[in-house]
Amino acid sequence: MDFEKYSKSGTQFYSEVIPSTLLKFVKNVKWNSYIDLGCGDGSLLYALNNKRFFDGKKVYAVDLSQLRIDNVKKINKDFICYISDTCNLKDIKDNSIDFVTTTQVIEHVEDDEAMIKEIRRILNSNGIVYLSTVFKKRYAWYFYRCNGKWTLDPTHVREYTKDSQLSDIIRNNGFKIVYNNKSLIKMPIIDFIFRKMGFKRNVFQNSFLAYLRKISIPIFGYYNWEIILKSKSELHI
Repeated sequence: MDFEKYSKSGTQFYSEVIPSTLLKFVKNVKWNSYIDLGCGDGSLLYALNNKRFFDGKKVYAVDLSQLRIDNVKKINKDFICYISDTCNLKDIKDNSIDFVTTTQVIEHVEDDEAMIKEIRRILNSNGIVYLSTVFKKRYAWYFYRCNGKWTLDPTHVREYTKDSQLSDIIRNNGFKIVYNNKSLIKMPIIDFIFRKMGFKRNVFQNSFLAYLRKISIPIFGYYNWEIILKSKSELHI
């Protein structure tokens, strides 16, 4: 895949919306180092940075696209950014990260177990992982096709259809699942329009447009699957 071409065609808009599940853990778990794997244009980093969660923290951002990493650097000059494969984080030391996020990324990688192993390697013994991905029901349908099947995104290597397809990999690599939830994916109508019209990624700083973004269409059969993982010690919130 040409990652730079894909990055140019798939603008990721900035907003201050943080997933409620992630927000709970960010607020209530002690952490000093953070990494966003497959950060894209930095939508999540932008939201967390604007809410001042990164003050005094060491923050890493990893993506395969130079263009997207350049955009992330504009959010905060102190971010430590790497162009890297999430399955081979050669620049990140063992047991060095307190909090890992990876949103809608693992379905894109060739080897999902290799990615989980790498997350386990860089995470410290009390670390937390917020992972989200696509879960597909039997009746799911969207506009794209890949390998003869309907798909939410033609660049997806896989779309999970059973919990065990991912949860078994997670548990077999030294993780405990402490939260597991699926919610119907809804697509903001305005995102599709603005992306086609070439609007800048910070367009939703306008409060009226941000309000309009709440108007969305459900994509039946496709779910946002959120999982919180930890390594060894018990977590109390």
